[in-house]
Amino acid sequence: MRANVLNDPALTKLAGQFAWLSIDSDQPVNEAFVNKYATGGVPLFVVIDPRSGKAVLNWYGTATAPQLAKLLDDGRRAMTGGVTGADALLARGDEFNGDKKPAEAAKMYEQALEMGGKAWPHRTRAIESLVMADEFGGKRDACIQVAAKEAPDMTRDRSFVNTVYFGLECAKAGTAELQEMEKLADEGVKIPGVLGDDTSSLYQQLAGIYRRDKDEADATRVATAWLQYLQKQIAGAPTAEARMGYDLHLVSVSLFLRKPELALAEVQRAEREVPDDYNPPRLAVTLYREMGRNDDALAACNRALAKAYGAPKVRLYLAKGQILAAKGDTDGAKQAYADGITFAKTLPEDVGKPAIAALEKAGSRM
Repeated sequence: MRANVLNDPALTKLAGQFAWLSIDSDQPVNEAFVNKYATGGVPLFVVIDPRSGKAVLNWYGTATAPQLAKLLDDGRRAMTGGVTGADALLARGDEFNGDKKPAEAAKMYEQALEMGGKAWPHRTRAIESLVMADEFGGKRDACIQVAAKEAPDMTRDRSFVNTVYFGLECAKAGTAELQEMEKLADEGVKIPGVLGDDTSSLYQQLAGIYRRDKDEADATRVATAWLQYLQKQIAGAPTAEARMGYDLHLVSVSLFLRKPELALAEVQRAEREVPDDYNPPRLAVTLYREMGRNDDALAACNRALAKAYGAPKVRLYLAKGQILAAKGDTDGAKQAYADGITFAKTLPEDVGKPAIAALEKAGSRM
């Protein structure tokens, strides 16, 4: 998002309307903020009312510059008031969502859709928000019912892709709803103008569903198209940072196809081009381990450890111990786990405590 959207001139006009803040959720110093506002995963966009400190809009996922501008405008209107009817219900739903109350948010989105009708300008965004709220609230049956009912008639855009993504997530194996979502997903990955992250995630979801349901031919077909899509996006990316944004996706598809070597050259290039970022060597660790190249995995792990922080650094200590154990270096593995425990004790308790438990469990197996 930073490399492809947030630098878009279309967002310049909003600069004076918001105090922009970027939060690194892996930094321990940001724990209180993350605990208060984070939902779902990353990327996450939160509009916060400075008077109350409450989130009036909480949006998980990516968006194009025009879509993000509309979301920010929704947040502004929710904060300042003055909206009525379906728009007011949408704003109330966003407020509940920002307050981590997905069930209450879903009720507001449902009412907004009913009141707004088919021609309501915010309809597709409300459908997308409702499906996500149902999924985050554990109401998977409601999630797929909405997705199956609404997705076929939605405009083919980012909201459609995200609705289908969550529909696949919520659908039960062997159902007509799942078959409908699979068909729509095959259509969704071909929609132009959707951000690469969203299209890649839909490819991943669809391929994973086919493999889960023992349809290896379709799983391989989709994953091969997914790989080709990512290679095209990487080739056309304007900057090293933009290319690096696809690396995790590329690693995921290479592992899915059981061909980790497909992603290695790109990850190595990212490490050369963005030398201060721990992610390229961290991803290289995964690839080298899958390839049985433990010496290279250990070297990459040490490079990543020198740059990492927070929870990712703990996971690297765990990986280092596992690599050393696989090499037969029991003492080295024990030391890696011990070093990881020492570091984990410096982290906030809700991050450090489970990390320590995982490291201690790994050490006890030696």
